[in-house]
Amino acid sequence: MKAEHTTLLNGRVKLKQSQDGLRASMDSVLLASALTVKIDERVLDMGCGTGSVGLCVNARFWNSNILVTGIDIQEKMIDLAKKNAQINDLLDPHYICGDVADKNIFEPEAFNHVVMNPPYYEEGERLQSPDHAREKAFTGDLDVWIKSATHWLKHGGSLSLIHRADKLDDILKCLYGRYGAIEIWPIHSKLKEPAIRVIVKAVRNRKTPLKIHPMVCLFNEEGEQSVQAQSLLRDVEGLV
Repeated sequence: MKAEHTTLLNGRVKLKQSQDGLRASMDSVLLASALTVKIDERVLDMGCGTGSVGLCVNARFWNSNILVTGIDIQEKMIDLAKKNAQINDLLDPHYICGDVADKNIFEPEAFNHVVMNPPYYEEGERLQSPDHAREKAFTGDLDVWIKSATHWLKHGGSLSLIHRADKLDDILKCLYGRYGAIEIWPIHSKLKEPAIRVIVKAVRNRKTPLKIHPMVCLFNEEGEQSVQAQSLLRDVEGLV
């Protein structure tokens, strides 16, 4: 696999990524922007790929001594994640090749926060890609992912995910009875266009009512990156 060097967060995160395979994008940065962490907390990046989300979280909270763990089913992605952890001087990283459906990989309630950019399609929802790595990343059972996240998440811990906007109903169904204090950020490419993504954050075993935040618009009508997008994608500002 040929790799090249890229960056996120205006150079604060350095990444080796595949030249011709799946690559981290602004979704990783946007997801990391929804998180708030305290000193010495543990963060699990589910389906971590190259480790981009966890590295963005670490860059936002570089002085909080957080412990980042990643899991991905693809060994090549884990190899890249380990290299990226070294490049970014990540404190005591743990990257594991495994299936997120296997709840025995981690102890119950091992993490304060779980972040995920889960597969965007269910089995049979789209034509299969001949690219095995791409198919692994894009096809999966959202409920399985959230059940495992819940098993590994401490009571009162947060789950944050980014997904297709049209999957919001499915996400809320998966969270029902397990989470509260749900917060939703609709992500729009342009002001007058429908949302393309949603960021959803929820707290395990909390009963606080759901909150929908104002939209995040990535580009203005001229196609230039919006001021808000720049603050999130370049200036390490958070949604919360």
